[in-house]
Amino acid sequence: MAQIEVRNVQKFFGANQVLKDLNLTIEDGEFVVMLGQSGGGKTTALRAIAGLETVTDGKILIDGVEVQDRKAADRDIAFVFQSFSLYPHMTVRENIAFPLRAVRMDAAGRDRAIKEVADTLQITEHLDRKPSALSGGDMQRVAIGRALVRHPQALLMDEPLGVLDAKLREQMRTELKRLHIARGSTSVYVTHDQIEAMSLADRIVILHDGVLQQIGAPDEVYLHPTNLFVAKFVGSPMMNVSDVELDGAVVRLTGADTGFAFDEARLARLRNTGGGISLGIRPEAVLLRHAKAKGYVEALTTNIEPLGSHDIVDVRLGDTILRARTTSGFVRGEGQKVWVSLDPSQAHFFDKQNELNLAEAS
Repeated sequence: MAQIEVRNVQKFFGANQVLKDLNLTIEDGEFVVMLGQSGGGKTTALRAIAGLETVTDGKILIDGVEVQDRKAADRDIAFVFQSFSLYPHMTVRENIAFPLRAVRMDAAGRDRAIKEVADTLQITEHLDRKPSALSGGDMQRVAIGRALVRHPQALLMDEPLGVLDAKLREQMRTELKRLHIARGSTSVYVTHDQIEAMSLADRIVILHDGVLQQIGAPDEVYLHPTNLFVAKFVGSPMMNVSDVELDGAVVRLTGADTGFAFDEARLARLRNTGGGISLGIRPEAVLLRHAKAKGYVEALTTNIEPLGSHDIVDVRLGDTILRARTTSGFVRGEGQKVWVSLDPSQAHFFDKQNELNLAEAS
């Protein structure tokens, strides 16, 4: 397998810069997911690694060898597209064998390689069928098998589950993770779906507007977002964000009569640009009770989303709507009086001007 390095890569399409000084190292055998909004640069970065896009400036190295000037065919990297991209007139066996024929592998070697990848992907029974006879999930398995059959140095995937329905996506996520563990391949996966990112990745690379925002393990980017974009983009429902005023040990939301007690020393360490502070807190850290208690303030529920295993309850506090995660049925309806508190250990403070996480620096 291979280590992949991206060094100071810039990419322009005309006057539009889509990658801005991108630096990234993907370790041998690692599963890295590039996550971001549409147009954020993640697919361009993946295609640049593959050799499907040239870079305007910078270097791309595979196992220490510069490849930015090499054609895609000379990089020993496999690419799986969002569309299945199978040859409809060929059987599954012929589709998988196609890259082996291109390198003139003998028939016995082809048969062994096809059997190995078909067994791994559990598509042996489909080998003599045409793609039109397969389900979407099986077609994507075949596309992945065709990419893996020649044992490339790295496997690159551009939203390969995007055209599948929800049940198949969940099933294929499990299969991809199992496949990665079994083969130990270096894998780079592009998606805008944070569930895919969190469940698949060893590390997540978050891109926004062509700029690298944060790299880290799934729990790291979720629990310790480096800035407001990461905080709001990662997590479902997204993090509650509200302008706040700090008064000694009290954090007061905009328009609220009362505030929440925090550690005064922690708040005193926050240093912002002077443009104001926003509080970020995830729904699971918004605590609800039915009865008044110390540290809790009164609020009214405004909306409830029953999600089976849990509910998402919206409560109004001053001018702010906070979303809380509760057990199913904890609140019966809208307009119900509840008492709200915040878990200070899960609170983040962001500079409103540069949007950096002040809590991480305190």
